[in-house]
Amino acid sequence: MIDLLIFFIGASLWLYVLLGGSDYGAGIIELWPAGSLRTAQKKVINHAMGPVWEANHMWLILIVVILFMGFPPIFTTLMVYLHLPMLALLGGIVVRGAAFTFRHYDAVQAKRSQRVYTVIFGLSSLWTAFWLGIIVASLNRGLIDREAASFWTAYIAPWWGWFPVAVGGFVVCIFGFLASIFLVGETDDPVLQRRFTRHAAGLNGLVILSGAGVFFTSLGEANNLMHAFLRDPRLLSVLVIATLLCVALWRFINRRHVYRMRAVAAGQVTLILVGWLLLYAPNALTTAEGPVNFYTAASPPATLRQLVIALLVGSVFIFPSLLYLFRVFKLTPPSSDD
Repeated sequence: MIDLLIFFIGASLWLYVLLGGSDYGAGIIELWPAGSLRTAQKKVINHAMGPVWEANHMWLILIVVILFMGFPPIFTTLMVYLHLPMLALLGGIVVRGAAFTFRHYDAVQAKRSQRVYTVIFGLSSLWTAFWLGIIVASLNRGLIDREAASFWTAYIAPWWGWFPVAVGGFVVCIFGFLASIFLVGETDDPVLQRRFTRHAAGLNGLVILSGAGVFFTSLGEANNLMHAFLRDPRLLSVLVIATLLCVALWRFINRRHVYRMRAVAAGQVTLILVGWLLLYAPNALTTAEGPVNFYTAASPPATLRQLVIALLVGSVFIFPSLLYLFRVFKLTPPSSDD
């Protein structure tokens, strides 16, 4: 049962990164000057986000519920000692959703207010993606001290430092890259396609640079990523394959093979998550006292059984509904009022 719950957590995280990440990336892209293409770009992004912008957080909520019910010690540790970055993440999600809603459904649609909503939407997208990376980087640093005697040691030190900042920047770049790749196939306008392709090229370079920054800043951490990847052939293989996929990706982009380039980009992100899993599994986090894994932190079998049943029954309704949602929105052309 524990393995099945770990699978649900991993699958939810994967879907949140791909779907939610591309939505965050769309907001980040809107921060870049667009000139005369601003309105057209906004229509494309609104239509692309339509099916999933609200549904995306279902995956994040699912992770929280599984941890709360199935692995209480892990949930408690995260929410207590990382409550400040969690609060920053939640604030970004709320502000981002409000800005997107107001700019989409504002009855006045005044140019000035639309610009304000768009800027807030973009900044909150960047903010949220960055803090998501901060939280991820903080999980296995070994700095969460449940016996801490000071506020700094207990609530600031676990997420403070260059390594979390580097991971936050890496996540921002990945999300922007995903959005650029997905948006190329969301429009038939060759001008917009070229714009999104240029974004993808630039952000692909930034992903590589920020990834190198993650490895470099980890040299001062207890978990040195450079040593870990060189010692483990599996991790090194994942890194090499993800890098080599860049060749196929740009071949598909140049030939406008929309579904293939999306599949390759999604594959690269999947390999990054697989590398993270191989690096830390089965540990959910690492405290000053040592690793905390899913098996030792699990709830009683009766509780896990009820949770598994609820997840299996819910999946029967969630996944068909999500597919139907995509189908309805993708068959509907962008509105001139978007």
